[in-house]
Amino acid sequence: MLNDNLPTDAQILPFYLANGSDDVALIRGRIASVGGPASTILERHNYPSLVANLQAEALALTACLTSTLKFDGVFTLQAKGDGLVRTLFADITEAGHLRGYCAMEDNPSGLQGATLAHDPSGAVRLGPLLGGGYIAFTVDEGSTNGRYQGIVELDERYLSDAAMRWYENSEQLDTVVICAAGQGRNGWQAVALMLQRIAAEGGSDAGRVLPKSGADARAASDDTWHTAKTLLGSITRDELLDPALTPENIIFRLFNSMAPHSAPARPVVDHCRCNVDKVEAMLAQLEPDQIDDLADDNGNLTVTCEFCKTDRVYHRDAILQP
Repeated sequence: MLNDNLPTDAQILPFYLANGSDDVALIRGRIASVGGPASTILERHNYPSLVANLQAEALALTACLTSTLKFDGVFTLQAKGDGLVRTLFADITEAGHLRGYCAMEDNPSGLQGATLAHDPSGAVRLGPLLGGGYIAFTVDEGSTNGRYQGIVELDERYLSDAAMRWYENSEQLDTVVICAAGQGRNGWQAVALMLQRIAAEGGSDAGRVLPKSGADARAASDDTWHTAKTLLGSITRDELLDPALTPENIIFRLFNSMAPHSAPARPVVDHCRCNVDKVEAMLAQLEPDQIDDLADDNGNLTVTCEFCKTDRVYHRDAILQP
């Protein structure tokens, strides 16, 4: 198989679908399977099951979306709400370094209500956990091309719906996204699968010549898009989360009638970007009275990374040294 060199639960697999006559690409797709990184990320946090499920979905969706972008930096999904989950965060670099965390309110009764309202056969609804707010999708290319962001409002629907609204608003491209996550005996499985319609005005994609513009080309595109969406809708959550099915298995099982072509997969790893230099630079900016307020009875300040939960301990005297 093309991508046997990567773990099947730690990769992003690009693919495209063609029409049945001349094998030209009409739909591009991505499937991100990140159960491996999600497992180690979630092991470091003590999230309730429903919140962990939402975090796993966010990790898979972030990996899936970033693979459609050409950038040298960081892609971020960040939701801010006024409900039980105040912050839902996931980001990934162009190298596939994935991380994420949630910030929650301490509200056991509210969490119990959200859990009882959840349908375990489907994805996690945003409303019961996040309430009102927004989701921001951000591409940060550092010092090269700057930073741009798209924002959609939170509602009762799913993370996948928010992603589709973002694509609709930012790129005006027909896009379908589905997400699934769940914990099994061997850890988490987390998958996001996306289809995106290629414009029928000509050009090229994945090395294939696209159909020329015109009524015939548009009709072929419409028919292929309808077929692809119908086939995608046939997959079950259990199939998406079956550890025995590789990303390539899923694509060829779903779309074998549409000449699916997969490209080399991209790796995804659990990797935090926190570092000592940034922590020490932050501490150096504190005033002496701030340092005293933050220090414990032994004069130590502990800085904990929200992502990887690494503790870094500094004594007040060492920070105050000129």
